[in-house]
Amino acid sequence: MPAGKLNKNKRLFSYLLKIVSVRWIRIFYYPLYIFFCFIIALIINLGSAGSKVVERVHNKRFMAVWIGTVLLLLVYALLISYMHTVLVLRKRFGRNGKLNFMIYLLCSICVVLALHGVVLEVLLPDRPGLIVLSRWYLTTDFLFFFPIVIAYILFVYRFPIWVLLDWQSLGLLTVHLPESKTRLHRRPSPLLLNIGSGMLENLAVRDNTTDLLEKSTRQLSWNNAQTATMDLSSLTKAESQAVLLSLWQRNRDRLALMVYLLRKWRGEEPIGGKTIKCLNAVIIYKEQRTADVYLHDGKFCRIDVTTKVLRENPWLVKIRAKVYVNMLFFRVPVNRPTMLELNAEIKQKLHRLLPEEKLKILVTPSRELRNNINNFWGIIDTLDENKLEEEFNLA
Repeated sequence: MPAGKLNKNKRLFSYLLKIVSVRWIRIFYYPLYIFFCFIIALIINLGSAGSKVVERVHNKRFMAVWIGTVLLLLVYALLISYMHTVLVLRKRFGRNGKLNFMIYLLCSICVVLALHGVVLEVLLPDRPGLIVLSRWYLTTDFLFFFPIVIAYILFVYRFPIWVLLDWQSLGLLTVHLPESKTRLHRRPSPLLLNIGSGMLENLAVRDNTTDLLEKSTRQLSWNNAQTATMDLSSLTKAESQAVLLSLWQRNRDRLALMVYLLRKWRGEEPIGGKTIKCLNAVIIYKEQRTADVYLHDGKFCRIDVTTKVLRENPWLVKIRAKVYVNMLFFRVPVNRPTMLELNAEIKQKLHRLLPEEKLKILVTPSRELRNNINNFWGIIDTLDENKLEEEFNLA
């Protein structure tokens, strides 16, 4: 076997091994999901049997119906999680959280019931009329099936990290770069990048980063849409980190820097010791002697810090009387230059502590301090990424 192919296979094996080790809980998560589907399917099929439970269990078709119901429940779970991703997480109908929830709820119910009705019509062709709307079905199995569907729809909305399939993370790590090689030296539009598994840092290969960006199509695939797709998972751990760091140093791309730093410190608990790093802080609410901090992993802590220290860090921008935001995690919408928009993944993690309305109030700049955002863009070319690794003492 050629040495190049052998190395590629080794990298693929180590990459898959890292995914398993980082997300080991999923090994137990999916069997548990299927187990609950079997229990729920049993409830649906036997709930209306009354005193004839034993008779229904001994029916020769019972096992096939039971397994078929489990498969249907898994399909419905996938559809509901997809609806949640499209309508809620991606804000398909604007920024109104309540509107998105109502549309998600109605669409999920309608899609599941429509598909369920089709399945019943196929399996029971001798029944007259629409089975899903018939009185005998609405007063028997439907009484157990429909509440379970509603409960799961609400469960996915309240705990989106426990969906059967996370549609947002299907693409592990894709970076879209400008087509023209000469444009790499200019400031590009923001990266489209989905965070995948973590990788360690080795700055020994930084000198080869330019070569990596200009290599053959084995690592870079250029297309006709004026963008190029670069799959960093095909690179070694050190190479991928070096590419991300170079995107920040050459193009001042904050999203690449965010991924680089979060990977670099992935194994370290943000509040596991006596300090936290600046890069862990997303929003800081300054009190008289301490400050409340909302962290990038969805947690909360309190630090002992003075206003002077916060002002001296250029990454922390004061947008309200007591509120500082870490500009590593925020962008400014093109059509609303005085507003801030939090990174979608970080926003989802903070949703429990900061619901939509509360977050909006916190990160909406006051009229007197809006100019601080413009000042940040004025110094972005001189920003030092090491300032994000400064530490604050926990209170």
